[in-house]
Amino acid sequence: MAVILIVDEDRLFALTLVHVLNSHGHQPVLADSEREAMEALERGEADLVLLSAEMAGRKNLNLLKAIRKARPELPVVLSVARTVPKDTRDQLRGGLYDYINKPFGHVELLMTVERGLERKRLLQENRELLGDLEQRVRELSTFNLVAKTLNSTLNLKEVLDIVMNKIKDLIMAEAWSILMLDESTNELVFEVALGEKGEQVKEMRLAMGQGVAGWVAQNQQPVIVADAASDQRFFKGVDQRTGFRTQSIIATPLISRGRLLGVVEIMNKMGDAPFDDKDLELLQILADHAAIAIENARLYEKAQRLAITDDLTGLYNSRHCDLFMKEALKKARSAGLPLSIIFIDLDHMKEVDDSYGHLLGGQTLREVAERIAALVRPPDMASRYGGDEYVMVLPGKGPEAALKLAEEIRVRIAAEPFLTAEKLSCRLTASIGIACYPQHGGTTDELLSKADKAMYRVKETGKNRVELAG
Repeated sequence: MAVILIVDEDRLFALTLVHVLNSHGHQPVLADSEREAMEALERGEADLVLLSAEMAGRKNLNLLKAIRKARPELPVVLSVARTVPKDTRDQLRGGLYDYINKPFGHVELLMTVERGLERKRLLQENRELLGDLEQRVRELSTFNLVAKTLNSTLNLKEVLDIVMNKIKDLIMAEAWSILMLDESTNELVFEVALGEKGEQVKEMRLAMGQGVAGWVAQNQQPVIVADAASDQRFFKGVDQRTGFRTQSIIATPLISRGRLLGVVEIMNKMGDAPFDDKDLELLQILADHAAIAIENARLYEKAQRLAITDDLTGLYNSRHCDLFMKEALKKARSAGLPLSIIFIDLDHMKEVDDSYGHLLGGQTLREVAERIAALVRPPDMASRYGGDEYVMVLPGKGPEAALKLAEEIRVRIAAEPFLTAEKLSCRLTASIGIACYPQHGGTTDELLSKADKAMYRVKETGKNRVELAG
């Protein structure tokens, strides 16, 4: 049923139109003045206007111009009496869709109305199609940009930030988050979170299967939750901690090569429309791009770690230690700060290899590294320098702090036996030398040499001791 606004001062003629239109399923609305006509339009009461030429032509076409300004998409059909001059008719037709000459029959009226309504429907469909096309072009452009941008970096944090910001641009909501799977604990960790409470949820954890995100991860399926409060999967703990009120959720897993990486989750879509299948499609396409980029970034980071990590112990290797030492010394020299080197050599390690073999000897070196790593915290750096030698670099620390840490390491190594998991009891001690900048040298070679010599003095004078370079 269409609403037809009849604007005509001829009451009898207007009522005749009302009767005809009513009998054919339309809803006519009468207006016999410019004010009434504009009020009806402001209320949205019109799918088509039947406008009297006499009224339209007054005051330099004011009414016709006002209709066009208020509702430019609205079909206007002019009913023209033969008394209207031809020049005026021609002028009026510039603002019209159609016109009909009075007097006219019922069939002519209805055909004219139907043509106008059909044109309105077609225009609306065209606008919607054009809008959909423009939106699709924007989406494809965004996906293309995302792919190019993601391919330009192998930094995991940058990848996550790019993905999050693109999702935010495409799907307007109150909160967005990426949760990554911690494979060591099988938990989801909030790595990136945008929105009013974003900072409060960062690094929070969800168990596998906990909450909507946990369900998505466990089942590796996307989901739309229209009403979070009534959904049994919803976990209230995050809202209770942050004060956020989750109303609706859309989430999809991040999967690469069949392996779960994490979950992308969006809360509370902006506007009146709920999350729908189109939003889910957009999110899944972005998630597919993101998963590949995240996997590549992780592989790159793993390769970087392997390049600077000692395979046996998991500490940094000697190559990284040398580079770190040079950079730390450069910063210390520039800032006028101290720097210390601790050089450790295990006592009697040859006897361990001879007694238990190189396999258990390697296990012993790993256990020593674990005890050292438990005591060394950033910005300090611990490395396996070669064989049974370990080197620590302590930026910003002088002799007193270095002696304290070295003694703690010596005590920790000697305190408990090694290889107890193999039902053996292997005890070790360590000889430790220390050299400090600027007291004992101005280059890394000088500092390492002084620390090494201090360590050998300990070896030659009974072992299991710490000595500062002379």
